[in-house]
Amino acid sequence: MSRGKDGEKAKMFRRDPHPVVFPPVKDPRFTDPSFPSRSCCCPGRPVVKVIMPPTADRAHPVDLWLCGHHYRASLPALLTAGANVEDLTTPTDGPPLDHAAAPVPAPKAPSLS
Repeated sequence: MSRGKDGEKAKMFRRDPHPVVFPPVKDPRFTDPSFPSRSCCCPGRPVVKVIMPPTADRAHPVDLWLCGHHYRASLPALLTAGANVEDLTTPTDGPPLDHAAAPVPAPKAPSLS
């Protein structure tokens, strides 16, 4: 082992005298067993719970837990299907933001003038 200026042995992996203490997690997305730890679509955490309505081929509604990227990518199809969306990122002490997927306004066509 190498020696420092003072002649004492250098410790490469010594313990930190002030360890980091993390506060307890109170967010239900991390502690509630009814919230999955990963999305249906990828390994990411879900940010929305989408409830797909019954169809002629499926007699019951289906829950989809989607990450933000896949939710935004599939929003046109969700709007067409009439899906309901529950935002999982809102605080639990605030008003619930459950809502039906709202139509996105169509982009304006460029003017040819």
